[in-house]
Amino acid sequence: MDPNALLMDGRDNVVTCIKDISAGEEIVYYLEGERKTLRAEEAIPFCHKAALRDIAPGENVLKYGERIGRATAFIQKGGWVSHENIVSVPRDYDSELVPEPEDPIPPEQTAGADSGIRFWGYRRTEGRPGIRNHVLILPSCACGSESCRIVASQVRGAVNIVFNTGCSDVAANTAMSQKVLTGFACNPNVYGVVIIGLGCETVGHKELREKIQGMTGKPVVSFGIQEEGGTLKTIEKAVRAAREMAALAGMQQKELFPISELLMGIECGGSDATSGIASNPAVGELSDLLVDLGATSMMSESIEWIGGEHVVAKRAATPRLHNAVIEICRAYEEHLKAAGQDCRAGQPTPGNKKGGLSTLDEKSIGCIRKGGTRPIVEVLEQAERPVCRGAVVMDTAGYDISSVTSMVAGGCQLVIFTTGRGTPTGNAIAPVLKVTGNELTYQRMEDNMDVDLSPIIRGEKTYQEMGRELLQVIFDICNGKLTKAEAYGFSDIAVDHVCRFV
Repeated sequence: MDPNALLMDGRDNVVTCIKDISAGEEIVYYLEGERKTLRAEEAIPFCHKAALRDIAPGENVLKYGERIGRATAFIQKGGWVSHENIVSVPRDYDSELVPEPEDPIPPEQTAGADSGIRFWGYRRTEGRPGIRNHVLILPSCACGSESCRIVASQVRGAVNIVFNTGCSDVAANTAMSQKVLTGFACNPNVYGVVIIGLGCETVGHKELREKIQGMTGKPVVSFGIQEEGGTLKTIEKAVRAAREMAALAGMQQKELFPISELLMGIECGGSDATSGIASNPAVGELSDLLVDLGATSMMSESIEWIGGEHVVAKRAATPRLHNAVIEICRAYEEHLKAAGQDCRAGQPTPGNKKGGLSTLDEKSIGCIRKGGTRPIVEVLEQAERPVCRGAVVMDTAGYDISSVTSMVAGGCQLVIFTTGRGTPTGNAIAPVLKVTGNELTYQRMEDNMDVDLSPIIRGEKTYQEMGRELLQVIFDICNGKLTKAEAYGFSDIAVDHVCRFV
């Protein structure tokens, strides 16, 4: 009989079932190559956990060799371990901090060794090359969003985003909005920008235009609906400007660039137990391969480090960066507590729980595997562009669309997105590659999923092998292949206006 459960670490006291298991059925798994069995004392759904031995109330539940929670009730050997009988344990952040040197030295910026591997891209004067050559139709406020959508629909090569704020806000939120909008314009996948504002927004279209021009040297024009005499006149002028810009963009020839010029964002959403078992480890292997080739990978979603923040922090290249990871997680929890909220109450989500993730700790420890194992050389604020090459992390919300938004604003040319339960989301500026380790999800949502990683679950391939296969997929996307979300023209964004300072 083939295994129907997976043991993630020899220290674990649970296994994850990779098939629906009926009460009385034999659970089969392997420990160091030796076949092991136990009887299922109750029905256990696909992706959920079974206890390998009796677990007493208050005892730690272990998966991945880490504590994922404590039992709240007696769990018998062969019993179902779920969010109904285990609970997340708050962290002692003070104990996780390490001494810092008096004058901490930041990691050196490295150009990355030339591996000889190249991809085709579009040269930008201000930084990394683009793998796409978009004309971005950019609203400076919500009131310009619909006009931007219409303009983009009239010009081939143009893309737009829908922005839901831009005025009537506090200063910190205004600053974040402008940071994201400017970051979008500065993304290397953007050739030029057409800005449409209303005319009375907090930061006007002219000021935004001047800022982008000063930072990038890209062609940028802007229009104000009130100044131009209304929607139709604004759209007419903007379409003409975008058409001329697109014509010039179409003349730009691709050039070969070293892989060290690539910045890949890493995201997960709609996670289930297959995410931590298959897709996240495979993407972590991909991340390590790219970093070893001199490229940069970026992991975000800091709320989903909580419970696994000690694992992320251990990867930090310096004590200062180690402590920055810990303090980000502490600040996130304290911010929510000040608002009378508990991050463990909203995480994992109902969909996560249905997919077999029982606590925030379990979700986080599986989630962070997508970031790989290489040293973290930089810890970034939201929408901030990295200056170092290698593995970096960004402090963002745990909402996947918001996280992708921040990483694209930080300069990512593409994003790889792992999902267990499935999601259609995409971004107008950067290709979003959807991968899943859940065979059922791939079958149900083949129109949205780009890569099926379920051979890892079935034992047909290792996560290392599939990580190497993903590397070729990434090269194909860099060289022009469209992801499914990109082909549909999906353009989801969300700006996180929760400011956290550490």
